[in-house]
Amino acid sequence: MHTETNLAQGPNGDEAVFWLWKEWANVLRVRNDGIPIVGFTWYSLTDQVDWDSALREMRGHVNPLGLYDLDRRIRPVGEAYRKIAREWGDVLPTQSICLRVPVFPPSESEWALRKHMRADEPPVEAPATAPSTSDGGH
Repeated sequence: MHTETNLAQGPNGDEAVFWLWKEWANVLRVRNDGIPIVGFTWYSLTDQVDWDSALREMRGHVNPLGLYDLDRRIRPVGEAYRKIAREWGDVLPTQSICLRVPVFPPSESEWALRKHMRADEPPVEAPATAPSTSDGGH
C-alpha cells in the first residue's frame, strides 16, 4: 500500500500533479516487478491548516496539500487523481470493504489459487484468537 503522499500545489500550480504522476509511475513499476500493491492514496482529501507547524501553533496558515481546497473546490492534483482512478481502476483491487489477506501478485487470480488447492481440502482460515497456553505460558 502506497499511502499518504502529497506535495504542495506550488507556485506554478502543477508541482503536486507532477509529483502524483511520478508516485503513480513508481507504484506501477513496483507492481510490474511482482510486488503486490493493494492501494494508492493521497493525503489529504482537503488542504490542511497549520500542518507546517505540526499543529503546535494556531496561525491559520493553509497548506495547499489536498485534493480539494477548504471550500471544496477540486485542485489540479484532485483532477489528476480522479483521472488515475478512472483510467487505472482495474489495475488495483477496488470495491472491497476490507483487504483480503494473503495478498498475491497480479499474476495470480482466485482461479489460479483454487487450481493449486485440493478440492477435498477446506480453505485454511486464520484462528480468531491466539492459541491458549494451557501450560502457563512455558
